[in-house]
Amino acid sequence: MAVSAELEIKLRRTGGVGPNTKWDWSLVDASGTVVKKGSALGEEARAFATAKKARDKLKG
Repeated sequence: MAVSAELEIKLRRTGGVGPNTKWDWSLVDASGTVVKKGSALGEEARAFATAKKARDKLKG
């Protein structure tokens, strides 16, 4: 699956505090369709990095 347009990363905090914070992330294309989604545990930066890795794999 080739991704031609830039995918936007959307983060949503779903619970927890500090190192136990749970984040749901999704990769959304220009038309608003969710291409991939997942979750991460920890700081916001860690969740963003996880989503960025997934986005880079789809491009690549």
